[in-house]
Amino acid sequence: MRSILRPLAALGIALIVVSCGGGGGSSGSSLVPTSQPPGPAPIGTVKLQLNVPPKSATTGRAPAYVSPATQSVSVSIDGNAATVQNLSPSSPNCSNAGAAYPLLCTVTLSASAGAHTVTIDTFDQPNAAGNSLSINSLSVTFVAGQSPNVPVVLAGVPASIAVYPTGPATKMALSPTAGLMFLAAQGTTSMPILVEALDADGNPIVGPGSPTLQVSVTGASSGSGIAVSALSAANPNEYTLSSTTPGDATLAVVATPAAALAGTPVTFHLSLLATVSVSTLAGSTGPGYADGTGAAAKFSRPRGVAYDPANGDFYVTDSADDSIRQVTPGGVVTTIAGSAPPAGSSGFADGPGSTALFSSPEGIVYDPADGNLYVTDAGNCAIRSVSPASPYTVTTVAGAVPTAKCGNHNAVGTLAQFRTVIGITVNPTTGTLYVVDSGNQEIRAITVPGYVVSTIAGSRSLGFSGSASSASSSAPSISSSSHAFNGGPVYTDGSGSVATFLNPAGITFDPTNGDLYVTDSGDCAIRQISTASPYTVSTIVGVSPTICGFADGTKTTATFNDPRGIAYDSDNGDLYVTDTYNAAIRQVTLSGVVTTVAGVVSSIHHFGLANGLGPQALFYNPSQPVYDPALKSLILTDTYSRTIRQVEI
Repeated sequence: MRSILRPLAALGIALIVVSCGGGGGSSGSSLVPTSQPPGPAPIGTVKLQLNVPPKSATTGRAPAYVSPATQSVSVSIDGNAATVQNLSPSSPNCSNAGAAYPLLCTVTLSASAGAHTVTIDTFDQPNAAGNSLSINSLSVTFVAGQSPNVPVVLAGVPASIAVYPTGPATKMALSPTAGLMFLAAQGTTSMPILVEALDADGNPIVGPGSPTLQVSVTGASSGSGIAVSALSAANPNEYTLSSTTPGDATLAVVATPAAALAGTPVTFHLSLLATVSVSTLAGSTGPGYADGTGAAAKFSRPRGVAYDPANGDFYVTDSADDSIRQVTPGGVVTTIAGSAPPAGSSGFADGPGSTALFSSPEGIVYDPADGNLYVTDAGNCAIRSVSPASPYTVTTVAGAVPTAKCGNHNAVGTLAQFRTVIGITVNPTTGTLYVVDSGNQEIRAITVPGYVVSTIAGSRSLGFSGSASSASSSAPSISSSSHAFNGGPVYTDGSGSVATFLNPAGITFDPTNGDLYVTDSGDCAIRQISTASPYTVSTIVGVSPTICGFADGTKTTATFNDPRGIAYDSDNGDLYVTDTYNAAIRQVTLSGVVTTVAGVVSSIHHFGLANGLGPQALFYNPSQPVYDPALKSLILTDTYSRTIRQVEI
């Protein structure tokens, strides 16, 4: 069978009906006197009146259905030979009826007095040829000497089903591959759709005489909450799609004709994808540095991002510009610390605002316990604090001063040593910081206050037999298929230093269970670390020896390619991972179920900058996300598109 998917703007003729002389009616009704004149059984005559609508868009509803494509009608009495009448402006029995229904046609029938069954069939070509558009039978009483108009309600013959997204384009869209995509909004947000049965010419069949619609959702993915319900009794063709999290399902529609003669039920199945919506909050693809609003702002290489619930703002590490930038929810960008261009320079100096110097800052987190921002200053192998109020004073809290600054040593404050610190997160209750020391293949803890540094997991032994590669600062090639290994690295779960990593990058804290989650980028795995001694490391997604790639699935069947950033969603308890070399955003449940929520799902990488619903969006080296519960969104740094992106989930 034929199915039709098209946007609402292409509806064309939306409300197709038959007028019945100004009054409603139903099959089997007749307009005849209650008594008949005396005499023998006479010949009776009746007139069937059809108002054919115009072949253009109309509004409103009327009592019955005739397609604007109707060109002829076939009428038979009691199954006998049919009378065929062409319907056109030149037909002697048709006249102009006005703007709403410009063609008024009558068909005169004669039969012996009494009740008869009249069968009416309309066609889209003259002489009862072409497609049958509507067909019905009704009982008519013929009375001698009278020619009443009989109200006719015809049952449309369904040939296909149309589903139209009627919500805004930023929240709903049709895709030839994904089907109907709609925003998987958390909370009670409705996504309206219009469902109609169409005749053989693609005209909607609505109003009395239209098929009965049964609309349901089947096969909804676990936890997605995808459902459909009628929106309003005022419009029986309008329905509401809803969901709680990203997922997929199937929309099943059955159109059953209003009369047995009007064909058989038509079925249609449409793929549903509850997904996210991606937009650009600030920045543009052109190189440079500039404060400003939206696309007027420029970043060189944004890496880390933190959310401040106290003011709703975000803080971004602009790694190539060695600066810390503030971004409001409205996209206003301001530099708050670091000596940024044009006078900018890389270095190491504490102090307020632009007097402070950084060297390739990477991660950043807001600590609600003391109200400070903490930054992993990768090039300086140090942890810096930034007071989030003017004059934004920068202080080194851990890591050695510039002389002999990098290494591996647990101690207090600046006596400690790190090597290539990248990700950072915080326990919001205790204020304890957790840092990914990628160069040392370790996860380090820093108490606040006091800044006592300790190693809780990992060792300088690599997660495979070989040498570690350093974190790359260059953009991935668009033709690149993988940065990592397939069947090579072997990593280890276990407690403390028994566990091994290969270039871990991102880290986030789950306040519900008190655990940490780490993106082990070189091992293409997501690791879990308990924060109670002995700090046990386990793998929730990934396989050892390492397999990298791009596949959704569960635990060892799902694959990543250089997962770097990770964020915890405090509303649904899931994790979101920036899968950097796949240019995708992946959702990971704590049980290890992985789903791609944004980015082009393909074994061939698609790098770029494009907004839209999940599968329409393009990224170029997405780095670090953070969840904003006020906006119900992920805010993430899209490093090589030089932008800050918002993913509404």
